[in-house]
Amino acid sequence: MPIPREFHSHYEDRPFQSCTRCGEMLDEIPGGYQIFKLFRHREPIYEYALCHPCHTGILDEFSADSRRRLAEFHANRVTLNLGRFRCAVCGNSRGEDQQPEFSLTAACLSRRLVHELMVCGPCRLEMQSLLSPETRRLWDKFVDENLPGVPSDSISPLELVPV
Repeated sequence: MPIPREFHSHYEDRPFQSCTRCGEMLDEIPGGYQIFKLFRHREPIYEYALCHPCHTGILDEFSADSRRRLAEFHANRVTLNLGRFRCAVCGNSRGEDQQPEFSLTAACLSRRLVHELMVCGPCRLEMQSLLSPETRRLWDKFVDENLPGVPSDSISPLELVPV
């Protein structure tokens, strides 16, 4: 399936072209890439795309505690087949919980959507509580280096967990 417009770059008004971290062209990455977007009141707050090598590299830098806790959470609580309109954790429809925030993640290969998911605001907060201080510092560094002008505490590394 083609990548839905909702996963296109809001700021560039087109599909993502390159990895936010390394700058490689996403269409040329054999392992694919992931797109991440956070919305508040249906407006995008931030967005980025990571090629598979960068995505894996960041995950490998997470603390062992954070990786373990997130893996357990995903194994026990996340349902991957609910799409981008129902929360992959609680199953609520987008906006059903009256929370203004939700995130979207898309796994892509070339210009094709492989998988998509949505996580509502309360479930994002629950997942954030699983992160170690070490992982939070790592994430702050990623934000500072790759997303200028975006406060690091407004962005969660949770979308980096593989879909």
